[in-house]
This record gives sequence, structure tokens and C-alpha cells, in this order.
Amino acid sequence: MSLPPDLISQEELHYFGKVSASVSHELKNVLAILNENAGLLQDLAAMAEQGQPLDPERMRRLAGTMLDQINRGDVIIKRMNRFAHSADENRATVDLNELLTMVIELFERTATNRGVKVEMKTPVASMGIKTDPFALETLVGSLLYRITEKAADIGTLSLELDSEGDDSQIRMSGLTQQVESIKAVLDSQDLNTLLTILQAKASFNQQDELVITLPGNIEE
Repeated sequence: MSLPPDLISQEELHYFGKVSASVSHELKNVLAILNENAGLLQDLAAMAEQGQPLDPERMRRLAGTMLDQINRGDVIIKRMNRFAHSADENRATVDLNELLTMVIELFERTATNRGVKVEMKTPVASMGIKTDPFALETLVGSLLYRITEKAADIGTLSLELDSEGDDSQIRMSGLTQQVESIKAVLDSQDLNTLLTILQAKASFNQQDELVITLPGNIEE
């Protein structure tokens, strides 16, 4: 299989950069809230030094807010860590449900900014395939970025898993009013290169769902 490695690496690097930028913004928000609450604690300490009594309930609320943000930061970092390690191997067995859930979570900030809700529709317990994990994440993530960019008023975009023989399918629904504007996305060379790498197909079905069909075991 002859593929332009410079093109595929550019798209993957572009997607990795988008995700990294989004994660860094989320972490900056966490740090900003922690900094604000640390400043309030300093103010309370200064007031106590001047003889004013401390309010235990207010202290508990501040501590609770800070712990919530620490937990939020931990979740963000663990998610980014899983995403980064998905590039370790170009062949691995993955759980499609877990992979899609992670991609949706990484896209959440952008989706919110665009007024779009992206959700997993009736997630399955497990659906494993052998594929190129990072190429698949890049394909799905790039589609989410481009679809919501072209159709920002889409409302809710639902992803659902299904099987067809030995193949697995990712179906994106909620596109009925946007099909014509979105079809051009599938004509882009970089996404078609990703589809070739993944030995996958993408097309619209009669229900105006975007269907990505993936083999159960990608060939070497």
C-alpha cells in the first residue's frame, strides 16, 4: 500500500495540536479557579491575624471547591495521557466504545464553544477491533471539528456503534439538515488518506447518517 506519509503525519500532528491546545485551556481554567480560591484563603488568614473569627463553613466551601478542581485537573491529565499513548503503536486492539468516548470528551470544550452537544447513543458494553488507534482518533476527531465548523447550529450530534458481519460501524446522526454542506468534508484528501490507512469507508446512508465502516482486523 503506497501512501504519502508526509500528508498523514501533517493531519495527525494538526489534530494532536488542536487537542493539546484545548486541554491546556482546560487546565488553565482549573489553575485560575485554584488561584482565585487560594487568594481568598490568604484574605481569610489575614483577617484572622487581625482578630476576626474564621468562618468554618466558608473554609469548608473553599476547600471543597479546590478539591473539586484538583479532581477535575486529574481527570483532564489522565485523559490526555491516554490520548498521547494511543500513538505508541500503529496496530493495537482497541475498544471502540472507549475510544469514541475519549474522543468526544476531548472535543467537549470545542463543542460547547460551538453550541453543539456530541453524545454516545446507547453505548455498547464492548466492541473490540484491531486498528491504528491514533489514526482512528484523528479521523473521528477531525470529522467532529469539520462537521461542527460547517454546521455550527447542528444542535446534537449522536454517535452510535453497530456491526455488519466482521466489520464495525460508527454512525453519526443528527445531520439531516446539513448533509449537502457536510458531504464536501468527505472529499478532503487528508481524511481520505486516513480512511485508506484504516482500510475504512465513509458514506451517507438513507437515514442521512454518516457511516464509517471499519474492518475487525486491519491488514498489515
